[in-house]
Amino acid sequence: MLPKEISSLQHPIVKHALKVRTDKAYRTAESEVLIAGFKLVREVAPLKALFVLPGTPLVPADQVYTVTEDILKKITGLMHPEPIAALTAMPEESSLTGARFLLALDQVSDPGNVGTLLRTALALGWEGAFLTEGSADPFNDKALRAAKGATFRLPFRTGTAQELLALARSNKMRLLLADVGGSPLSASKENTLLVLGSEAKGASQALKDQCEAITIPMSGKMESLNVACAGAILMYAVNHG
Repeated sequence: MLPKEISSLQHPIVKHALKVRTDKAYRTAESEVLIAGFKLVREVAPLKALFVLPGTPLVPADQVYTVTEDILKKITGLMHPEPIAALTAMPEESSLTGARFLLALDQVSDPGNVGTLLRTALALGWEGAFLTEGSADPFNDKALRAAKGATFRLPFRTGTAQELLALARSNKMRLLLADVGGSPLSASKENTLLVLGSEAKGASQALKDQCEAITIPMSGKMESLNVACAGAILMYAVNHG
């Protein structure tokens, strides 16, 4: 397909791509995600629309647009974007039924932490992620950049704490919750749900009441770790310890 040239920041497809990136409700309603950069664009398929600077190698897409650098900056939100971006379909949620190792993010609101944790979960062999209400949208542009493609490869589901607990019971899982007041983790090969709570407030009471609190022993010079760091250590300890 021959590319269509766009030079106006007011073009409808430019406005649409911008709104997909910046407006969660619109993104969800359209079931589309804006991705940027060669690696992610080449890994994700199919693509609904491709945006490139003139002379950039093309990849297959339903629609291809050559755009200006100003347009690319606008739709990606980056000051120095790579010369390629795309719109793709939002992955469908998974039931996560039958999974043996699941990560749960309970109101983890920082998109960078959410993306990093999804990337780490995929790298360490965890089989899915459950995000409760109040967690950052994994398709937020900052979360996508931090996840480095994991968002499209790790099965995920969103829902309430009660739905998470019902899933854990169905999968016959050991319920673990990271908490500074918990006990040191002992490695286990049981089916495991690992809950990481809000950076500021911790996990919801409904999950605290049902989970075994675990912690990472530290020297005493620091009281706690960033949730992404703590999650990485605990995920490794659970199924590689």
